[in-house]
Amino acid sequence: MKPQKLSKQETEEQIKQIFNNQPTPKQIKKAKRLAASKNIKLGPLRKKFCKKCLTLFTPNNSEVRIKKPLKIVKCKTCNHISRYKLS
Repeated sequence: MKPQKLSKQETEEQIKQIFNNQPTPKQIKKAKRLAASKNIKLGPLRKKFCKKCLTLFTPNNSEVRIKKPLKIVKCKTCNHISRYKLS
């Protein structure tokens, strides 16, 4: 039996549910794959996890600095640095 296909709205709800509680890197990878399959933009959710190791940013495992036009987030797990424009 084939798994039932989800609509775009159902997929968005599933992605929101994943990010409501503390997601693991495996769950974040699943959310990214779901978003890509239905052409859904993650928007502000993509700034909540490391692009390299997919761990959720928390005060314990990330370091945040603000240099005027940029917000710089350093992941303490893999030492990857993410830069985001301040708006």
